[in-house]
Amino acid sequence: MLTHAQVQRYAAQSGLRDIMIAEKEIVLTYALQLFAERGLLGKLAFKGGTCLRKMFIGSQGRFSTDLDFTALEAHEPEEMIIEMMVAFDEPFHGVSFTLADGGYYETQDGLSWGVNPTYSHEWNPDGQSEIKLQISRRETPTLQTQPLAQREQGYFVHLPFEPARITAIAFEEIIAEKIRACYQRSKARDIYDLGMLATRPLNQPLIRRLVIIKLWQSGDRFDPARLMAKFEDGKDFDWDDLGQLVRRDQRINPKEITGACLRGFGFLADMSEDEKALAADPYRREYTLWERLRTEIAAR
Repeated sequence: MLTHAQVQRYAAQSGLRDIMIAEKEIVLTYALQLFAERGLLGKLAFKGGTCLRKMFIGSQGRFSTDLDFTALEAHEPEEMIIEMMVAFDEPFHGVSFTLADGGYYETQDGLSWGVNPTYSHEWNPDGQSEIKLQISRRETPTLQTQPLAQREQGYFVHLPFEPARITAIAFEEIIAEKIRACYQRSKARDIYDLGMLATRPLNQPLIRRLVIIKLWQSGDRFDPARLMAKFEDGKDFDWDDLGQLVRRDQRINPKEITGACLRGFGFLADMSEDEKALAADPYRREYTLWERLRTEIAAR
């Protein structure tokens, strides 16, 4: 593991309030490397906030404390957990990971599962710190996944390994999943990510269709006006959750973030007639239409 001084320097350069957030960012890199070297990522595609930071936008993104994946093929959680426990048998470049027997959870619908391995190293030896890892079996990616190099970070020069390429879902699909998350829940980290992305050039038709498809797959209708109203109000989001995940010099201004989302994602309302039909079908009766729209964009 990197020395305390090296992590402290990285935390200062990153403007973090808490060195332990910097430590966890680095431990996540070690965990990804361990999983890659042990072949544990072959059936998975990286996604979520940590993926957005590590694979696409680098230091511009907020920090994250978990690892989210989508399953690329059917698997039994128990088999993968056994593989993880074998991988955790030996310390990995000075970091020891521990996964308790039976220490995994499954969501009520059975479509996602996760583990929270603890870790320790020379200057954080108590074994109480943990990372959160979740794997979704809810849906396979719509767009083609691809192995990507991790975006350079200041601490990479001190790593005892060359950071592995990680298979990730497409950038537009990550954005679509963030929009779906904002539509269905109220985590400030989701709307923060969208607010940062809202000013970038985006493939609007592709993202809109992905949002509609993903909400249809989860049995939910898509009403853009409802999402815009949620953005405009902004009161549902747990803004305090962001405090430790952004630089000290970054002021969390909910009005600026929600305003950026209102301006940047208004295109979600510009639906075609086919998209309107699928968006209005929470009971998933329009299977043929869903299949056609999904096939059209998957082939791009």
